[in-house]
Amino acid sequence: MQAGLVTDRHGNHWQYHSRSDHHSKTACWAIMFDLLRSCHLLRKHAAEGKIGFGINHELRDFRVNRKKNLDLVVCVGQPLNEPKSSLAGYGAEMGIKLTAAEQRELDLLPELRRGTVSNVHLALEAKACMTEHGKARPRLYDELASSFQAIHGDTNNAIAAAFVMINTTEKFASPSSRNPGRIRKGSLVFNAHKQPEVALKVLEKMMELPRRSDEKQAGFDAVGISMIDCQNDGSRITINDAVNAQVSPIVRYDALIQRLAHLYATKFSSI
Repeated sequence: MQAGLVTDRHGNHWQYHSRSDHHSKTACWAIMFDLLRSCHLLRKHAAEGKIGFGINHELRDFRVNRKKNLDLVVCVGQPLNEPKSSLAGYGAEMGIKLTAAEQRELDLLPELRRGTVSNVHLALEAKACMTEHGKARPRLYDELASSFQAIHGDTNNAIAAAFVMINTTEKFASPSSRNPGRIRKGSLVFNAHKQPEVALKVLEKMMELPRRSDEKQAGFDAVGISMIDCQNDGSRITINDAVNAQVSPIVRYDALIQRLAHLYATKFSSI
């Protein structure tokens, strides 16, 4: 799978831009795709029209009356009868390109449509740490910690999930600081990273996020972390296998999908 690009006001094309949520939407799309492939009950509910998905949905913490937008929700609600309101259509709109095998799998899945949000079954926040890792660590932690509080403050029975991408490259082309204006090919200025040290420090902080094993506890029900290589210069974005091997098995991407599938099948078998 390949993600689309973000175009800034100068006409530059970026794989990642800090002022855009395109990267989080792409991650949420991929998670939703993999979750449908992995969870029979979710496919059944989608085929029966019992659920839909929402993007950038506002949740309100009932306890403290605090609002927060969540990147992805799986919910009960009325489907939107709009062009590209299906999961497949939304992916095409964002410029996601699938391999031939992935496209065949998507074509065989039941149609999941965007809809108005009533009861939330699952809510997920997706974040990325691409550069300036030291500054990003506390901000990422605070933003994610407030996410599970908002989800469970709205609906304690909902599954609260987080996904974090951490960049492990030694150089990164920042679109907002060192590369202003129209950029000619080959003239990018890169931020230097001391790797893998800075990426592992962010990983260490993300492992401090509260996780829960039952509804009496506070924390995320599922967390996923992927260590990636993204220079933001048009070269291919890949998983850094060597650094990713240092991520705890309980929060690797495949474990995130498996846990979400299990939790959904357990919690919502009676709807």
